[in-house]
Formats: sequence, structure tokens, C-alpha cells
Amino acid sequence: MKERVQRVAGALRGLRAAKALSAHDSWDAERLRRHQRERLLATVRHAAATSPYYRERLAGIELSDDLDPAALPTLDKAAMLEHFDELVTDPRLTLAGVEAHLADLEHSDDDALLLGEYRVMASGGSTGRRGVFVYGRDDWIEILGGFIRWTSDFLGQTPRFPHRRRIAAISADSPLHMTGRMGLSTDIGLHRTVRLDAREPLGKQVEVLDAYQPETLVGYSSSVAQLAGEQLAGRLRIAPDVVATTSEVRTAEMEERILAAWGRAPFNAYASTETGFLAADCDRHFGMHLFSDLVYLEVLDRAGRPVRPGEPGSRVLVTNLVNRAQPLIRFELGDLITLSDRACLCGRPHPLLERVDGRSDDVLDLPAAAGGTVSVHPLAIRSPLAKVADLAEYRVLCEPESLRVQAVLVGGAGDPGPVTEEIASRLNASLAERGVGALPIVVEHVREIPRHPRTGKRRLIETSDANTELSLARDRGWDDVPTTPQPLFSVESPPPRPRG
Repeated sequence: MKERVQRVAGALRGLRAAKALSAHDSWDAERLRRHQRERLLATVRHAAATSPYYRERLAGIELSDDLDPAALPTLDKAAMLEHFDELVTDPRLTLAGVEAHLADLEHSDDDALLLGEYRVMASGGSTGRRGVFVYGRDDWIEILGGFIRWTSDFLGQTPRFPHRRRIAAISADSPLHMTGRMGLSTDIGLHRTVRLDAREPLGKQVEVLDAYQPETLVGYSSSVAQLAGEQLAGRLRIAPDVVATTSEVRTAEMEERILAAWGRAPFNAYASTETGFLAADCDRHFGMHLFSDLVYLEVLDRAGRPVRPGEPGSRVLVTNLVNRAQPLIRFELGDLITLSDRACLCGRPHPLLERVDGRSDDVLDLPAAAGGTVSVHPLAIRSPLAKVADLAEYRVLCEPESLRVQAVLVGGAGDPGPVTEEIASRLNASLAERGVGALPIVVEHVREIPRHPRTGKRRLIETSDANTELSLARDRGWDDVPTTPQPLFSVESPPPRPRG
């Protein structure tokens, strides 16, 4: 009973926080920039006063009103974990204590607090060691406010009694992860909600959704696109009036499949464990509104210079303007973002993100035809594969001497040979245009693409060392780690002919 009362009280505070955030949507852009600037200065000064790590790192930098954020040091995940005990602002928090708490949550469904105060979550760690992130009670209320603002103002999911909307959410249901934790914090009966673990077999998800008939469907991009395929094949029969994706890159072909399945343009949101909700599109679908009242975002090139709108960035630095327990100032987020120079027709003052294309480690350094290596953006791989009509899902693994494509065919596709040839041909042509030399492409037709054992997410492109976390997981004896899917058969394409 006590836990229920606390959850209701927290959710009500989150609703009030969402209302305050929603008021910012009626400001003009200059007022929003001033507000962001005030919060940025307050965050940096708080870190300098209460975090031993930042007290040392910011020594000698005058934290005046005209502070240039570019003068502040950056932070990456490795340094954050190495100096965790000195970085946090409560000396009772230690990395060892946080990891022990996460271990207790591993097989739990509780919204348990560390030291009676802190919610602890972990990032997926799909490219190496996972990150750990701590939010105090008041910090978490504003994180909830950002989530509720998205569901209410952007998706139109404002609670209305006596009718309660039927919402289905497909993501990670563990309290280790932010999506699971938000569910635990907000499920107080305002809506009827069924939560499905993205790692559940697709057939079971279809069975539950058919029986439930959700009015709103929200989940990982890969999960929602997979369900759209089931709808188009006639195995799923639901009619949601709102569809939204989050937490993964949503490719053009995923969006087209979702639109074909349910006749509605899907909403999209950009969120991370490090920050909560960063951005989301509104019903104009003109780009994603960057929630600059919650974060300060810098999109940079490889040399660390700000990029102009319309130019893809190579680095993203984010300052969390909410988290006072674990200050993250100019934290390397590792995503590939393109800013927009347009304003949304809805009139909201937030700057727009034109695209979120994946992670910086999705950029592949491949052997160049002229010698050395050439960097290849993930769009050079995703775009040609989007044109393969019979390709339902895929994952590209960059190995030392080849590219391996794991391909799932559209249900009912006939001879996979022509699909194999098309995949190899389109990839070869795209890579050759970008100066890549002869590179064998191995196509494996598989029944399914494995999901990450912790989060249930999928990555479209991985390097040969991107399965570090899977190896570590098996060493720990986890039972839910998927093995590599068994190929139906493999075909190695011939290398491309040298140009000229």
C-alpha cells in the first residue's frame, strides 16, 4: 500500500512537471534560449560546488554569466565510470554500491530506490561496457514530466474519464532500463496499458495485441515495424489510431511499412538513459523538436567544431539540465544527428532535429580502392538495402575482411537467390561510389535477427567488436542471451570490379 501511495504521489508530481514544461511551448525562441542558458549555468555551478570531480576539472574556469560552454571539458562513458565515485554529488553513492543495486534489480519488477532516494538505471552496453546512471527523486520527477509532456501534448494521450485509452507498449520491461522504469512510475490507472517485452516471441506479441486491440501502439522502431509486417501479412489485426516509435533508428522503409499497415504517419521520439526524452516530432512530422528546456545539445564535426544546420554531425555532446545527482556536462552521446534550419509549422519554439541516423560507431572505416581506408556513413548501407522489396529485416556485421548481411525475407518470398544477388549488387554499387575497394559481401538468410539480451533493442549495423557485451553476458552465465541465428544458407558475392 505504501509503495502504491508513493507511486501515485510521484505520478501526480510528474503531471504537474509536465504542465510546467508544456507552458514553455508557448514561449518565443529567445525566451526559451534564455531559460536554457540559466539552467545550463545553474547545472555547471552546482557541479562545481558539489562534485569533487567537477570541482577539480572546472578549477580555473570562471563560471560567469558570459561563460562559453565550449570552454568546459567534455566527458565520455569511460571517464564517467572511472571517476564515478568522485563525479556524483552524494558521497554515499559509489559505483560498487550502484552495481550491487543493479544486480538486485536484475530479476525484479520493483521500482526500488537506492538509499531510499535514487533510481538507478543502466544503458544497454551494446558497444562495450554498459553505462550506469543515477537520478534523485526530484530529478526523476522532471524526467517523468518530459515523458508525460510527450504522451499528452505530442501523442494526444491526455487522460479522459471515464474512457481510458488502451495503450500497448513494446520495449524493455525491466526496472534496469529507463523505459521499464517510466512504466513503473506512471502506471497508476490513468490509461489501460499492456507492456510487452521486446524479447518476447513475435507470435506471442501478436496473440496479446489481437486480444487487447490497442488504440495506441508505441515501442522500439524495429518492434513496431515487425508488427506492421505481421499486420500486412494478415496475421495481426489491430487498428490503432496512434502509432509511435522510440529508442532506435527508424529507417525510411520502417516508416513506409508502418504507414502501409495502419494508414497513419507514425510519431517518433529520441530518448536516452543519459537524459530522458531529448526530442520528438509533433503531428506535423516536420522534424523532431529538441527539448532544450531539459538538455543542452552540441552537434560537432570530427574536429570538434559546431556543424551548420543541414550538415550531419560526427559527434554529439549533451548536458543534462535535470540530473543534479550525477552531473553530465558535455557528455559524449555518440549519436549521428543533423540539425534543421527550419521552424515547425506548429509554432513551438524548440529547434528541430532533421535526422537521427544512428551512432557514431555505425560509421564504418572500410578499405579504400586507392589505398588506406575510407569512412562510410551508415546511410550508404541502409539506403540501398531499403530498395530491396523482399527484405523484411536485416543486420550488417562489419568483419575484418568482409561485410556479412543477415537477412530476413518478407513472408512468402520465393527463391531467395535473386534477393541475395540484389542485396550484394546494391551494396557493392553504393560502396564503390564512395571509393571502397573490393570487399566480399556475405549474405545469410536467417529466420530472425537477435535482440540485445538486456534491452531487447536491435542495431542495424555493427562492427566485429560490437558483440563484446554478448560475450561478457555469456561469461556471467546469463540464460537470456540469444545465440547467433542459424542461417538457412549463406552466399558470398563476388568482389566489385575496380572502377576505371
